Amino acid sequence: MIPVAWIVALLAALGFALTALAQDAPGERADASITRSVERAIFAVPALKAMDIRVETRRGTVRLSGFVSAFPDIVQVDWIVRQVDGVSGIRNNLRVANRPARA
Repeated sequence: MIPVAWIVALLAALGFALTALAQDAPGERADASITRSVERAIFAVPALKAMDIRVETRRGTVRLSGFVSAFPDIVQVDWIVRQVDGVSGIRNNLRVANRPARA
């Protein structure tokens, strides 16, 4: 006869496995990981850490939005993002603060 403890352990392990599988699709997990890596890379630069930069990732394409202090900051953020593993493309919608958008 199988001990009750073994059955309970087996059911618990199965429950954890099913929960992990149901949480995110593989692409969504990869996107979340890319987003975290991009944020860490950008905010590792002290000058960029204080800026209003938002990062979203979908299917490997990183979308940047928010405001920076000057145009060279946009170029620097773009370069940093391109160095992150897993990034397949960038949609850089960053804008310079206190500068109107083009109509």
